[in-house]
Amino acid sequence: MAENENKSTMGWDSGISAKAGEYQVPPIGEYRFYVANFERSFSKAGNPMAVLTLSLNVDGKAYERKDYLVLSENMEWKLAQFFECLGLKKKGEALTRMPWDQIIGKEGICKLIHEDYNGQTQARIGAYITPTGQAAEAKTAPAEEMPFEI
Repeated sequence: MAENENKSTMGWDSGISAKAGEYQVPPIGEYRFYVANFERSFSKAGNPMAVLTLSLNVDGKAYERKDYLVLSENMEWKLAQFFECLGLKKKGEALTRMPWDQIIGKEGICKLIHEDYNGQTQARIGAYITPTGQAAEAKTAPAEEMPFEI
């Protein structure tokens, strides 16, 4: 794609719009996302931590959000939600190994919430929504068919 065709891409000689200093916080709600990236890291306490980059489709506009899943028993509930949301774990069943190698490109639904951080409103992932009804298989969106662009 040529540089001028992708409005989210800027070149080294691009200008900056008058609204550039205004950060837009996506509204609270449930949104479709796909896992754009995953990195292994460590929390401040030294626990292993998954750093996820999620691309959310908010009313046709793409927003990237980071989520940090600390690998600890206190966060096991959120880890379970995440893998259930992607269809990589069945609700109520144990998971013998977390399939980190299968998450890139997977789609799911998350609940976006607002919280105050240093006097500013931030949007963060509050929960992952597990599909109800029929057991939904995890979907992987092929790169050329992603529902939205970053």
